[in-house]
Amino acid sequence: MQSIGWMQRVRRAQHAFAMGSGARRRVRAPRAARTRSAVGTMGAMGMPGTTRVMGAMDVMGAIGVMRATLAIALLVVAPGCTILGIGIRAEYRSPIDPNAPVFLHAAAGELRGAAIEDVVVLAEKTRDTVSMDSGTVRRVAEAAMPAVVSIYTETMSPYRVNLLPLPLPGTSFRLPLRGKALGSAFFVHPTGYLLSNNHVIEDARSIKAKSADGTDHTLIVVARDPALDLALLRVSRTRADFPYLPVGDSGEVGAGDFVVAIGNPFGLDHTVTHGIISQTGRRLSELEGDEGRRHIDFLQTSTAINQGSSGGPLITLSGAVVGVNAAAIIGAQGIAFTVPSSQVVDFIRSILGGDGVPE
Repeated sequence: MQSIGWMQRVRRAQHAFAMGSGARRRVRAPRAARTRSAVGTMGAMGMPGTTRVMGAMDVMGAIGVMRATLAIALLVVAPGCTILGIGIRAEYRSPIDPNAPVFLHAAAGELRGAAIEDVVVLAEKTRDTVSMDSGTVRRVAEAAMPAVVSIYTETMSPYRVNLLPLPLPGTSFRLPLRGKALGSAFFVHPTGYLLSNNHVIEDARSIKAKSADGTDHTLIVVARDPALDLALLRVSRTRADFPYLPVGDSGEVGAGDFVVAIGNPFGLDHTVTHGIISQTGRRLSELEGDEGRRHIDFLQTSTAINQGSSGGPLITLSGAVVGVNAAAIIGAQGIAFTVPSSQVVDFIRSILGGDGVPE
């Protein structure tokens, strides 16, 4: 006989209660399952990160002994409590904020007044007529692979602890928890500048990158844009010989053009997928008609984009980047979205002009 999983037992208990059978079985999850249910995974589209609970002394120092005890107790009983609306949950935040400004970090000051060519190498040709054969995608991937890195961050992400099923004053409080997350990025200049998504690095306390050859890098944030879901990063120790990908003009590609993606889905570093541009100018925001907000004019692609692929490049068969991979529709097949390179260039120009808010 097959053993019944703990989630099946919870659903059966709920069903029995709803049918009025009077069955009030105690449902107790295995220890590993309780931990996963209580803590879960962090991140927006394309960025998972398994979050672990802070050490007891860290929690006590942050919220006091009593709240730490309550938080630990809730973690233990969370699978049963979440049925009643009690427990600890990740606070939902949209990965895109159309009202947000560009946030400039200290390293952005060094770029004030610089030319865009000092930060991004622009492609001479975005697309070309290329004959497709069994080695075409391989050649594009092999040329681009050294410039793509896997991102690993240490995060401090907000959770919400609910002590009661009713939203009464004083029965809920925020609890920041330490965790780890992953994503992708790629070099766009030989001096060590990289592009990624804002949601990949937004809560990061530290950012590490690993190249295809196993080289590790420590990265710093230069600027980030929550409205366009973009981030400009830089290697902490700069040099002038990093492999890079030239940034092309996304306005030159259209539906049907072949593209290649490289990323770090689920920690499977430097995974290569390919597909086509399905459509251009996709707006996913519900606030599309509001002229006072900025929007992403996504490229839609059939290329496989999974959690962890965020921040990786979308590349034409000519080797030019036409977008930063950002999102996919969970449960759908072949529907993913990338921030077009035209808006990447707008983001870089705003940094060079100092148009943003210090952070």
